[in-house]
Amino acid sequence: MKKFLISFAFLSLIAAGVSGQSISLTNTFGGNSDNVGTSDFLKFDEDSDKKAAVVGDRIQLDLASEHIDSRVRLNISGDKNFAPAIQGYVNFRPFQPVNIIGGNKFFWKWTTAGAYLAAIDDFLVHGKLADDNGAGIVVNIAPEDKDFGFTFAGTVGARASLDLNTGFQFYIKDVLSLGFTGQDLTTESASFGGYLALNFVKNLILNLGYTYNNTDSGYIQGSQHLAQFSTGYSFEDLPLSLYFDFLSGLNSNSNYSAEAGDYVKLDKGVPLYAAFRANYKFSDELNLNASVKINHKLNAEDSLTSFTIYPYFDYKTRAGTFRSGIRLSLDDDKGYKGFNIPFSWQYKIAAK
Repeated sequence: MKKFLISFAFLSLIAAGVSGQSISLTNTFGGNSDNVGTSDFLKFDEDSDKKAAVVGDRIQLDLASEHIDSRVRLNISGDKNFAPAIQGYVNFRPFQPVNIIGGNKFFWKWTTAGAYLAAIDDFLVHGKLADDNGAGIVVNIAPEDKDFGFTFAGTVGARASLDLNTGFQFYIKDVLSLGFTGQDLTTESASFGGYLALNFVKNLILNLGYTYNNTDSGYIQGSQHLAQFSTGYSFEDLPLSLYFDFLSGLNSNSNYSAEAGDYVKLDKGVPLYAAFRANYKFSDELNLNASVKINHKLNAEDSLTSFTIYPYFDYKTRAGTFRSGIRLSLDDDKGYKGFNIPFSWQYKIAAK
């Protein structure tokens, strides 16, 4: 709580000293592993036995102005698997094109476009030009009257030893974006990434990427080599959008282990991950979605394929947006493993 009060006071001072700012407060209440910072609201096992309900709250304060933009997020969770946490950053522009950023979480403030996963609606952590938990300088040359630009970032991590990170992105408007990142460069577990986004076709997303020493295990197991493919298309004559992601390790080695001093061989084969999502805009108020996620280990002795099937809806009202659905879990060993019912209520208050 003390850290939260200090951060809130610091952000309030910034807001008070900046002219022409816009401020928004977003609150998300409920139980949803996607957007609340907890596990899902209700869980049922394969025997339909209900576990305890989970409720949490995410409070997010955003500020944007000519010289400063910032975000502070507080997750309050009733779930023992999700500890309460405060995250945030301040990005200061003393003059164009220089940005000075600092904080313990940069979210997706400076990220390569090609690291975007359209079906998941998220970015790979290794696609960040400025890695989390530290401070650094970002030079963003993106002139409005030009058809090309670039961004360069160099940051220092908040660790006992020197931890350097860097990133570079070049874009040609309506053609492509090419980005490279290097994280933890001064450690034995350094990682490198290259990401390409092609956007020369209207309404089409087409992203490719490669990561050396992937430690981002949010969707796929950490791997020495990781290949990424993501695509999506929004139909002009239909209120329908389709998205697909595919992630694959290129061998059976895990990411670098400092304890072992090497890339450890996995007994469970080469990790694979695929996700599909369909979005249908039924009306201005109602969005219908359906997603399927698949995890598999190739060439594993006990190869196990797990599936997550999740139909859900977003319903917008004057009181905010409500999201709910049914998240089904299956695998090719036990078959049906149970289901969750996520629920969230999000509302936003903005001022300029």
